Amino acid sequence: MPLAVGATIRVPDDAYRFGEGPLTLRITEVLSIGPFEGRVWAEVRGHEVTPDGTLRARARFAFVRVDRVGLLCAGPEPAGSVPVVADQAGSVTGGRGSAGAAGAARP
Repeated sequence: MPLAVGATIRVPDDAYRFGEGPLTLRITEVLSIGPFEGRVWAEVRGHEVTPDGTLRARARFAFVRVDRVGLLCAGPEPAGSVPVVADQAGSVTGGRGSAGAAGAARP
């Protein structure tokens, strides 16, 4: 599942922190990707998409479970974009940074 700048994603309310109800977000930045509580999570920033399809002006952060993200629109493929890949063992590649020994994924 590519988590890339320009992608529009939908995440159920039990698969992201923090908020209520499903989240529809147009990604402007992928900040980190890594393990947290036995799952692969990504910290992303973007603009929430309202039910009528408009974007909210204020950017927001979300911490999302990668395996529960639904891709609504891939968006443009920016030069140098990095797809997120998670294997069965939970190894992850992609994003600007990776949570690991040097840094922990933030809830």
